[in-house]
Amino acid sequence: MMKVFVTGGTGVLGRPVIRTLVDSGHKVVALARSPEKISALRALGAEPAGASLFDPSSLRDSMQGCDAVLHLATRIPKTSDMKSPRAWAENDRIRKDGTGNLVDAALATGQVKTFIYPSVFFMYGDGGDTWQSAATAELNPPAPLQSTLTAENHVTRFAAHGGENRGINLRFGSFYGPASRDSQDMLSMARKGIVMPLATGGTFKSMIWVEDAASAMIAALNHAKSGTFDVAETEPYTQDQAIKALAMAVGRRSLFKLPRFLLRFALKPDMRGLLGRSQRITSQEFRDMTGWKPEVENQTEGWQRIAQGDARTTIAKAKAA
Repeated sequence: MMKVFVTGGTGVLGRPVIRTLVDSGHKVVALARSPEKISALRALGAEPAGASLFDPSSLRDSMQGCDAVLHLATRIPKTSDMKSPRAWAENDRIRKDGTGNLVDAALATGQVKTFIYPSVFFMYGDGGDTWQSAATAELNPPAPLQSTLTAENHVTRFAAHGGENRGINLRFGSFYGPASRDSQDMLSMARKGIVMPLATGGTFKSMIWVEDAASAMIAALNHAKSGTFDVAETEPYTQDQAIKALAMAVGRRSLFKLPRFLLRFALKPDMRGLLGRSQRITSQEFRDMTGWKPEVENQTEGWQRIAQGDARTTIAKAKAA
């Protein structure tokens, strides 16, 4: 069993990662400073560490005795704020300075041998209907994702420092699941009969169920070699297929598509261009290497699970009342 240092432990990805680590018998030390997050981490079975990503000495002290680092911290702005460069500043700082400080602290301990970072494959250019992967895709990140490449480079630096060190970048698709605010917002709109398409109908948008992303992190911890790998659902859907799956989940035959020009009010041109790219991602290399397999293979199953979970919650609340 290992002692694992985790950042972003109270986030959408962090919670299932910590639960899985603890259930597997690992000891987890997780970064937290506010009373609310400290309480949440203790409830998950983790030991809170009051360090800061931007205080290298506190990171070194908190990381003593750890075998691995899982850097899950992020600060993605709300959709309504994404048009402002200032809204991305803290996320960029976490990716650039925070990741660099973590890698330096991990190397300074001399004990950490594995560093895993959840990246994204949104940086890939438009691939049409061809299968893309880290080995074949063209990198073409817009400004808000430049810092993601900086973070990946820090992880590569960790791996290059020693023969036993593993530095692993996992490029994920869009997270969705019951705990995702964006997923709940999309489901709420769908129940009203509307949807906001992010791309044209035939554009592939690869996604990943949050719990599957968490299990991929654990699979990487246990089995992956150093490198950059893609992690996504088995059956990526086109935008039209995804909308159909969403409609089915809420019991509708179809959804009214809001005009995409409305995205101009929320997103800068480079981000709108990114969302319009077709990215049909294969995780085959990662699956062959680790034995990982997603539990939710496509969005028809995924959206049904979220909708049914909401229905069960509503019934339970009604009975309690």
